[in-house]
Amino acid sequence: MSKEVYKELLEVMKKRGGGYAGMDIPEFYEMVEEMFTPQEAEVNNAMPRGPFTAKDMAKQMGRDEKEIEEILEAMANKGVCVALNMDGTQFYQGARFMPGILEFQFMPGRTTERDKKIARLIHAYEKAYDAKIDTTAMTFPTTRVITVDSTVEAGNQVHTYDQVQTFIDKADPIAVTTCFCRHAAALRDEDTHGMPDDVCMQFGMGAQFAVQRLGGRKVTKEEAREVVDFIKTSERGICKYNG
Repeated sequence: MSKEVYKELLEVMKKRGGGYAGMDIPEFYEMVEEMFTPQEAEVNNAMPRGPFTAKDMAKQMGRDEKEIEEILEAMANKGVCVALNMDGTQFYQGARFMPGILEFQFMPGRTTERDKKIARLIHAYEKAYDAKIDTTAMTFPTTRVITVDSTVEAGNQVHTYDQVQTFIDKADPIAVTTCFCRHAAALRDEDTHGMPDDVCMQFGMGAQFAVQRLGGRKVTKEEAREVVDFIKTSERGICKYNG
């Protein structure tokens, strides 16, 4: 069963999309077999889109609710799914690899041997993935320009200092976690040049998840502004280890 469940996990993660969604290469299986037990992989593969309760999942899978709840709790605590408490009800949700699971592994800032192993496995998978999709090998165009006579706004942008301040003003709760990319680099024995770790910020429901499951530190708005001010005034606050 175990090999088949990880093959199914590959297809599930491909459908979820995002960065490094899934690729049928040895490095993928080495990584996910360390992250997910076969039972966790089975539950991951059965997750619907959007939030759900343990009761919903148990009914869908035809399993005991207590058993499924224990599996989901273990998955949330190690960052391979999301857990959100809304109005007193515990919900869970499947996560992509990136943004998501790959970063969640390092937000707690742990330094166990297992964390070091996961850091190496993730890095090996990302390198192998990138090598397989080397765009320099393409000899034909993969995109076309279609005139639609309207402005299409880009979805990603670099936010200004003032915009981040606005997020802080509006958000509740706010959390700060270990910088996952720097911490992953440190776990691989790479030099992070003394750059600070306690600088990654989450807002709203993401902050709730980070505090409850990923060792995040809940901060006041004033403390959040201090973090932003520190990053603004120091080049050492700029993240240089993105995967």
